[in-house]
Amino acid sequence: MTDHFEAALRQARDAFAAGNLRQAVDLFAAAEAWAREHGTEDQADRAFCNRCAVLIELEEGREQIPGLKRVLLRSRDPMNRYLASYYTAEAYRVDEDWPRALSYARRAHDLAEELGEAAARAASANQRGTIALRSSEFSEAEAAFRAALQCCRGDGGPEQGLVSAQVTDNLGYVRMCQGDLAQGLELCEEARRAMSELGADHFLYETLQDLCYGYILDDQLERAENCGRHALELAETYGDELIAKNCLFLLSEIAVRRGDMFGARRFLRELIAHYPEVGVSDEIVEVFLATDLTSVVNLRG
Repeated sequence: MTDHFEAALRQARDAFAAGNLRQAVDLFAAAEAWAREHGTEDQADRAFCNRCAVLIELEEGREQIPGLKRVLLRSRDPMNRYLASYYTAEAYRVDEDWPRALSYARRAHDLAEELGEAAARAASANQRGTIALRSSEFSEAEAAFRAALQCCRGDGGPEQGLVSAQVTDNLGYVRMCQGDLAQGLELCEEARRAMSELGADHFLYETLQDLCYGYILDDQLERAENCGRHALELAETYGDELIAKNCLFLLSEIAVRRGDMFGARRFLRELIAHYPEVGVSDEIVEVFLATDLTSVVNLRG
């Protein structure tokens, strides 16, 4: 029976990895139904938590929160309790309910520490750091990202390549927010090199965005522009509207600092076009021109 269940989970995970999200939801649901009839409650809970993970990717996770909380409260299986807490945090994160997201991310982090598995510890630490950063809890974010890196690189844990690079970038951005530009830029450049070697363009553009921001603050405008233009190109290629908008903000700020008001207005008009409900007007453009955008743009918003 256990072999049948594990095979069903593998099939569902393969569908998820291949990007067939609806199929993965159906396969996890089938594994859960089988477990409730022929297996154990722990198996059913494991399949349920995995199904919730896919639904969260589909932005349909909020209605799963009560079920995840029930698993967290009643299950005696350490992994299921960890998964329930982790995905509850993820569901609240997608819903931008930051206080609840951070609360459950902290719980997931504690449960991962109890489990002692490097992958769970790294994932939960990175989640906690990401949500803490969004909540402007910079010290907590830094500590969490450093813990995630330790899981990836130290304690005999495996080098995790892309995960390590993403966490390094996150830590670099936190250091910038804390005023340590030199270390922040060094870490983000390290992340850029790693992602470039891996050919991970679908993640590279966020690192380039962070470097653009850091180089603006460091008054290295040519480097900032190169990073910003490359980040914008990749973000548009991969359909990441948030980072595309951030880059237009940053590129307009670079133009202002160079005295290129024509270029700044062009970038701002492109930015405002992302908000059709507002409409493009000279008044809005002039308001942006009078603002130091690096002091108001939230790259992790």
